[in-house]
Amino acid sequence: MEGIAFELSGKTAFFKKPDVNEYAYFTYSHIHKIALLGLLGAILGLGGYWQQYQSLHDEGENETNCYPEFYKILHSLDLAIVPHGDRGYFAKKIQAFNNSVGYASQEDGGNLIVREQWLENPHWTIYITKGDLTSQIFSKLCSALLNRVSIYIPYLGKNDHPALISDARMIQLDPADQVEGIDSLFPVDGTDFERRGTVGKLSSPYYFSEWMPISLNATTNHYELKELAHTNKRLQQVKDLSKIYQAEMRTLYFI
Repeated sequence: MEGIAFELSGKTAFFKKPDVNEYAYFTYSHIHKIALLGLLGAILGLGGYWQQYQSLHDEGENETNCYPEFYKILHSLDLAIVPHGDRGYFAKKIQAFNNSVGYASQEDGGNLIVREQWLENPHWTIYITKGDLTSQIFSKLCSALLNRVSIYIPYLGKNDHPALISDARMIQLDPADQVEGIDSLFPVDGTDFERRGTVGKLSSPYYFSEWMPISLNATTNHYELKELAHTNKRLQQVKDLSKIYQAEMRTLYFI
């Protein structure tokens, strides 16, 4: 099966978690599928949440604006995300800055202190297969990535964080017959681990997991979450091998 891969990195990134905004805005630890589809949509010039809002305001709710355009068109892509952070993590720091436009805060002076948690120097390898996407749109996406062409500027969560896309290449993927470990993020549900043993050169075991967005709710467009993991622990069993492929000496789970 043919696919495309590229390196995705930046100085900083911020993928906002919607459930906490009391003291600071927190970020997911990795780029998630919705944010990645938004980045690919920017490359192709597809509409986002603002265009969806305008359509809902002008035309009312209909079949064409139930999702942002980028998600409606690209959601059937299959994606694998390989983190290059230390043991599955990137450093995070709280950044504080002022919003002094006047209407941002009801406090005296109209000054709002915004605190955001940013990822530092994130880097992922992204693998994409066509899934149920039309061949025409997939070919257009591959051409844009290979030729470094983008309609809108791609960024990592917010436009404060420009994305660097490099080393785009076409790849060949083979189904995985046996799986000892998975190099990408993968769903925890349906996997069993060995009590001991690791995969790879790093002998000390590590395990990262987080509930991350994998789809949008059709009614509210809220995130629908699934627990994803990244680990070097040896796998005992994976119940569903249909989403697992091998390429570039890596074992990949396509979300």
